[in-house]
Amino acid sequence: MASKTEHHPIHDKKDDLIHETIQRTPTIAEGKVDSVNRSRNATAVEHSMTLIDACRGFWPAILWSCMFSLGVVMAGFDPQLVGSLIAIPEFQRDFGVQTKDGDWDIQAKWQSAFNLTSPLGAVFGSYMIGWPLDRYGRRWTMAGCCVVSIIAVAIQVSAQNKAQILVAELVNGLVVGAYPVVAPTYISEVTPVILRGIVAASVNFNFVLGQLICSLILLGTQGRSDRWAYDIPFACQWSFPIIILACLFYAPESPWWLIRQDRKADARHALQRLTTETVNVDDLLAHVEITTQMEYELESQSSFLDMFKGTDLRRTIISSMVYCIQVFSGTGLVINYCVYFFQLAGLADGVSFRMGCGVLGVGLLATVLSWGLIHYFGRRILYMGGLISLTVVLLLIGLLDVQPSYDTNSALRWVESAMMLLWNFVYDLTIGAVCFVIMCEVSSARLRGKTIAFASAAQFLANFVAVVGIPYAINPSNGNMRGKLAFVYLGICIPCITYCWFCLPETKGRTFEELDLMFERGVPTRKFGTYVFEDEVHNANVPRRVSENTV
Repeated sequence: MASKTEHHPIHDKKDDLIHETIQRTPTIAEGKVDSVNRSRNATAVEHSMTLIDACRGFWPAILWSCMFSLGVVMAGFDPQLVGSLIAIPEFQRDFGVQTKDGDWDIQAKWQSAFNLTSPLGAVFGSYMIGWPLDRYGRRWTMAGCCVVSIIAVAIQVSAQNKAQILVAELVNGLVVGAYPVVAPTYISEVTPVILRGIVAASVNFNFVLGQLICSLILLGTQGRSDRWAYDIPFACQWSFPIIILACLFYAPESPWWLIRQDRKADARHALQRLTTETVNVDDLLAHVEITTQMEYELESQSSFLDMFKGTDLRRTIISSMVYCIQVFSGTGLVINYCVYFFQLAGLADGVSFRMGCGVLGVGLLATVLSWGLIHYFGRRILYMGGLISLTVVLLLIGLLDVQPSYDTNSALRWVESAMMLLWNFVYDLTIGAVCFVIMCEVSSARLRGKTIAFASAAQFLANFVAVVGIPYAINPSNGNMRGKLAFVYLGICIPCITYCWFCLPETKGRTFEELDLMFERGVPTRKFGTYVFEDEVHNANVPRRVSENTV
């Protein structure tokens, strides 16, 4: 970043922001003139930065963000494994009961038990992870999560009965809920605005990657006639925390956390390791200092309950809703139970597992394609368009399942299965990826860790309800709803679309300071994309105000 910057409209916007934030936190102005000017330059350059410039200047930050996101691979791997266990013939024989026709099946109550323990642990893990994040930093918190994962996998591999599997899933659930909090927090703090959307969306890429790796391993082992049919997938999870722990030894800590610990020299060193020589580290460090001081002065009088007060309540609800809507849109049916669903639809075991891999392979491709869409189209239009499209696909799945010839017409079952592939493609192209971007950007700067943790806990709680109910809804011995369950999700999606229309703002291209001010000023949802800060009068003696043309 250049240390000197010529007059530019962006600077006027930054002047307006600094003028107002200094009025709210006047101690920043005391002896901080040089830091304020450097912060002004850093933000100006960040706004004018192109995608290519950002990749050149921040490629180390991108790589370390991907490393932290690798923990999310485990968060995708474990639920996918547990959801597919009930479809493995050897697991059915070892832990199930024999039906009247001679087949083996896992009882619905145990299906629910296997699938609810991980979300239950995740609710507590995502909620409690905020404290070690603030106290010990991002690196040590991630290291602790990896150690817990290693212990949980050891319990899984050595399990001799259903109770041990439940204990293992409960322990592993704690970190399954923690990883999706640690990764977005780190990413939002080390990447510039123009990269934040793409890199934050990589969190979903890692979710899908974990699910796909799990499905491919299951495809290769599900035909075995011994317990290695499911123990090999369990044991493969060890590779992820071991790789992360090896990389964490060299990883730079978040400079934002270091500044909060009054470790300025370490923060500067971290910024040097996160950027290249084309970036002015001193300007960037000043920006972190000024923003952190503003947050600290505001936070000194705040508490956890502030997430539910004033404008922060609006931000907490948005963050929680965009994450919970992932569950409300049908992930429990299409992703968690797709292999079992394909078996119920009449497909052979091998075909069902290959179809499951196809669902996730399509999702991985869609996640990569979403990076470009997020960059060019923003957040609101992509999220809403995706949710509407998913609702239409759910309607088609439900209509196919109620056809009178469904049981005798294999073509209908194949088309229904293809619709589930289409659903997953649209999901990962839109709301699956953009959700993590919105959470990082909408959450208050001074409450970001707490807000993301609360939203994650809310999502896992919603998923907890889904994994309890779905087995009873689709199990042949209980509800036997099959694809008709899509009608239930259809009814839930419609009010979710209404909520997004009225409450989901566009946050593309906004710095954290701008978003803080826009929420504080109560900018209407549909005005976020066009709202501008305008320096209408250059006379310093005349109070500056925001242009009313777009409000």
